[in-house]
This record gives sequence, C-alpha cells and structure tokens, in this order.
Amino acid sequence: MTKINSSSRKPKLPKYQGIGEKLIKQILKGSYAIDSLLPTEKQLCDKYKISRHTAREALRYVEKTGLVERRQGSGTQVKRNEMPEQINQFINSINDLLQFGKHTRFEVHVSDIITLDEIHASLLNSEMGEECIHVGGVRIEPHDKKPICYSNIFRRPHMDQVDEELKHKDTAIYAVIKALDSSNVGKIEQQISACLLPDTLAEVLKAENNSAAMKITRRYYDSALEDLILVAESIYPAKRFSFSSVLYPNE
Repeated sequence: MTKINSSSRKPKLPKYQGIGEKLIKQILKGSYAIDSLLPTEKQLCDKYKISRHTAREALRYVEKTGLVERRQGSGTQVKRNEMPEQINQFINSINDLLQFGKHTRFEVHVSDIITLDEIHASLLNSEMGEECIHVGGVRIEPHDKKPICYSNIFRRPHMDQVDEELKHKDTAIYAVIKALDSSNVGKIEQQISACLLPDTLAEVLKAENNSAAMKITRRYYDSALEDLILVAESIYPAKRFSFSSVLYPNE
C-alpha cells in the first residue's frame, strides 16, 4: 500500500489562528510585558489587512490560553508570560469542541486493529468480537508541550480512505481531522466521569499514579444523525484540565 506523505496533508491555519499564534509567541518571548496591552482590533486590522471579525477572533484565541484578559473598554491585557498549569476548555458548541482538537497537537502512539470487548462494542453500536480501527496517543498543548490527556479513538470500518489513513501512525491524525470536519458532524454525545489515573498512563501524562483524573467519552455522529463516525475516550489528569460552559435559561 502506498504511504501518504503526511507533511503535505498538514492543514493550513485559519487566518485568525495564525495571527493569534504570533501574538502568543510574542507574549511567551517577553515582547509584551505583564500588564501591558496587546494591539487593539483596529491596530490588528491595519497591520495584517484583515477584517474586524478576524481581529476579534484572533484576540479571543489568545484569551483562551489564559495568558491575557479582555475587558470592554480596557483592551486586552497580558496577565502572564508563561502558559498556565491548568488548561480551561471552553465548550459552548460543536464548533468549540472541534476547534479545541485542532488547536492542540496529537502525538499518535499506536494505530492498529482490535477486537471489541463488551464496553466498546456498546459504544460503537457493534457486537462483541467484531474488529475496529484503534488509534491511541497523547494530546499536547502546543506552546509549553505539556501533555493534556491520553486519547483512544475507535472507529467501525467504513471501507473508505479515512480507514486506510487511520491504519498508519503518520497519517492517522489527519484522517481524524478529515472525519471530524465541522461539515460532517451533526451531533456529539458526551459523557464525563471521575476516575483514577491508571499506572500505565501516569508516566506519559507526567502525573502521579492513581491520582484524580477525568474521563470524557465522546460519540461523533454524521450530519444526518444516522452514522456513528467514531468514538473517542480521553483521560485527563485533574490538575491539568478544567471544563467550562455557558448555560442560558429556557425560553
């Protein structure tokens, strides 16, 4: 089978993210002192020839790292020049969740075919003993390189190009990105539970054995809500991760 050149498959960053990354690197290098202000939306528009919307999204992207605070009428103020210990995942929509995956780095440790046990057969709406494609690896914060979680991804064979790319460690993550493109996903079912960090993951996640952890299981369905695209199970050390959302009253 011909191997796919993974370097040519690397997705191009959206313009707002590229500008946000430049600002983050400047903050981490000390180009912006603590309590100083980042450029305003208008200044970013003038410098990069972008729209006000793109400038606003770039500043929001930086804000989500925890390095800055944005206040109406006061601008975007630098609060720290190193990445915070705890990552806060702001999730208010499917797009927020998919963007989190794109904004972090996934190091694939294993890509293989496994036989489903009872628990994972149920998750995949399959039968025990059936085979599925499995990808496992560590998700890493791209700026300070600290591990965020260990993820296991399971997919029933669809007999398509995504299946073939998932079977190779060098193309697996690009296959996941392709499968979970926002235009493909119609629904995500999410279950969050407390657990203890298994010994087998403690070292790779740089955390203590049997320390507090959180397991998030997500089932991604296609836009027609009929086909299960894949299932992802992720374990996060408690000290490294928090989860935020915004709830509104029913109308």
